[in-house]
Amino acid sequence: MEKRIRLPEDELPHNNQAIEWWYFNGFLNGKNKYAFMTTLFKADREKANIKLLSIPLKTIYFSHTLLYDLNSKKIKKEILPIVVPSLDSFSRKELFVNYFYPIKRSFLNYEISRNSGILRLKTAFFDLQLEQKKKTMLESGTGYIDFGNKSTFYYSYPNMKAEGWIGNEKVSGKAWHDKQWSKQGFIDDSWIWFSFQLPNNTEIVCFDYKGFKLATISYPDNHQESFHDISISPVKETWKSFESGIHYSLNWEINIPGFKIKVSPIISNSEINTGSIYYWEGPVTAKINGLAAQGFMELLPKAIPQKRGIINSLIEKEHLLKNLIYTG
Repeated sequence: MEKRIRLPEDELPHNNQAIEWWYFNGFLNGKNKYAFMTTLFKADREKANIKLLSIPLKTIYFSHTLLYDLNSKKIKKEILPIVVPSLDSFSRKELFVNYFYPIKRSFLNYEISRNSGILRLKTAFFDLQLEQKKKTMLESGTGYIDFGNKSTFYYSYPNMKAEGWIGNEKVSGKAWHDKQWSKQGFIDDSWIWFSFQLPNNTEIVCFDYKGFKLATISYPDNHQESFHDISISPVKETWKSFESGIHYSLNWEINIPGFKIKVSPIISNSEINTGSIYYWEGPVTAKINGLAAQGFMELLPKAIPQKRGIINSLIEKEHLLKNLIYTG
């Protein structure tokens, strides 16, 4: 496989990959203020190295969706351990996948599809039309990143106009879309990841993957730069999850050539339990060179506490049961 991104071909799924995902986040305004995140994952059951993937199928699809009410600070979560694509998914020249959760009593289809430059994003919580407003961001310059023990392909649409509905509420705002895939599965992985959107149409993605640091910036004129000489440092305050017992650093200071960034969470209680791992995902505010910016943060901790006690074990079992049995 050539070591650079090719579009639109790379919007479609790739063969012989351990893990691949279509990730979206964004901020929406209607009667209320919202943020959202949703990801569709495609995984090779044997290569991905995810404990939960014990279903006897070669290829597994699953999804995570969160809707954050920024007024009430409440979060709706839907963590689906398996979803089933329709027979015509990925059969078109442009991206199209229509999928459903087989255990629900009532049918609800989910969709990620492209039509004449517009991406439709439909989940149980929202139905959005996304329009790309800037050039595609290629992380590291080419979209190919070599970590040493593994490599990944990674590109982003960092500035997308969003319009649509949350239930009966009309909303509009700004979204971010990542696409990533790798031949290697999870190998004792941990990371800290951020996406930022500035009011002057500058966008930044940066991360620390087990000590490998990278930042890619898209400037207002569509010029892009990537840097490895960056620092991502936690501020001392931490938030402890009652469910997992994990301490998460949610306030950060980031230094990238030309940018000084201070990050704060909007909703601290944004941990996700997939049944096999815990991670933190949520909207953040940032001060970037004195400008107020919006963004998202994802934290996959280095280690999961093995002893969570009786109460936390019961909470985890209840959480998994709710994800496996639809009661609506």
